Amino acid sequence: MQTVGHFFTQEAVMSDSIHSPSTHNINDYSQQEDAALKTAWQFFASDLLPFFQISGSVKGIAPTELISLELKKLFQDFNLIMEDGSWKHFEFQSKNEGLAGLKRFRTYEALTSYQHKVPITTYVLFSGNIKNPMTSFSEGINTYKVAPIIMKRHSADRLIRRLQRKLKAKKELTKTDLVPLTLCLLMGGKMSLKDRVTESFHIIHSASHIPNEDRSHMEAVLYLMADKFLEPTELNKLKEEIHMTQLGQMLVDWGIEQGLEQGIQKGAKQKTQEFIINALKLGLSDEDILRLTECTPDELQAAREHWLSK
Repeated sequence: MQTVGHFFTQEAVMSDSIHSPSTHNINDYSQQEDAALKTAWQFFASDLLPFFQISGSVKGIAPTELISLELKKLFQDFNLIMEDGSWKHFEFQSKNEGLAGLKRFRTYEALTSYQHKVPITTYVLFSGNIKNPMTSFSEGINTYKVAPIIMKRHSADRLIRRLQRKLKAKKELTKTDLVPLTLCLLMGGKMSLKDRVTESFHIIHSASHIPNEDRSHMEAVLYLMADKFLEPTELNKLKEEIHMTQLGQMLVDWGIEQGLEQGIQKGAKQKTQEFIINALKLGLSDEDILRLTECTPDELQAAREHWLSK
């Protein structure tokens, strides 16, 4: 899939996630999950659609910004341009907004279809503990409905076991096999969250035939999810266990995490800039880089300019 546009950060929706380390507030979690999902869709939409049994071939990424009749800017989560000329619109929900959410999606859909003159279908990915969301409503003579993707109905245990069996049988894993692992922490299942993400990193790392860039993007999305859902002690243990992956090597070699935790040390500023540049190369959003490095927006911009000047 060729990227023909970019996504915009939308105002966060409050999260009802399974559990969250106490060091962040609820809005931080929603923004983090939202950014991770948008990154996953940006790089792996063609591979995620079959996993969710959504038909059609992706041609590119469509704009997400709308101008309403009241001259307000509205931002959707993600739009895909399909080969048949239609669009698929995705919204990511960690809290069930009910009727209010559906009316908002109806507005997005109507404005998008009108402004871009395309047929459009809305899919809503429900995470957290949402199992039976409201997906349609009738008003006047019309009925509006969305296509729900309920993450709790997908089993992380079955996904991971299936890929482990393929590895054991020495069968080659495809990118389409691996991409759903980036969302394993949003799925149902009995496996602990830490075990899910650890096994996912090992499986992705074992697929050495997959291009490094694709594996790095998968690892980046998975790490962002882990940073949201795992306790600090579990996250520290994970960093030790994934040190052989490209992302893990980046965290260790550049020393940014240790440098920030232990205070400013000699060369820490340079290492921070190196980390920011490589995080930009991996496709991490500005919001995630600011949160992971605790750098200032000016430092982020300086690192970006330094990278682009080379």
